[in-house]
Amino acid sequence: MGQPANTARLWHCPKCQRPFANIHQSHSCGSYTVADFLANKSPKGISLYDSFASLVSECGPVITAPAKTRVGFQARMIFAAVYRLNDQGLHAHVVLARRLENPRFLKIESFSPRNHAHHFKIESIAELDEEVRSWLAEAYLVGKQEHLKSRPSRAKS
Repeated sequence: MGQPANTARLWHCPKCQRPFANIHQSHSCGSYTVADFLANKSPKGISLYDSFASLVSECGPVITAPAKTRVGFQARMIFAAVYRLNDQGLHAHVVLARRLENPRFLKIESFSPRNHAHHFKIESIAELDEEVRSWLAEAYLVGKQEHLKSRPSRAKS
């Protein structure tokens, strides 16, 4: 996956060199790889991960950001992540600037008015469909922080 064009403006942790959109972003330093995350996973799980990562790469340049318990996908900020992978499926989330109600989402966590993590599970490659592709495309814009360029208008009193 290529590097996003605006990564030069990212702050890099002096210990682990991980890039962040915000200076002194809270995180756990470590040296992790996708291979670490995929170690001891089943062929089915690895196939699901590879197919998901391929869909992510269609969005544009992405930084793969592996951590101890997940693999994040980052433009300026992480917009999607795989956090569990086994024979039963791939558990992931996308960050959208809105709450999108959909029966495929297992849970929605709201962090701010414009950051909502939508959790879902993929049990087969066939479920990596146009709907998931559309979530990733929308989340990628959040990862690029495009949603911050147009503030919602406030009603005047």
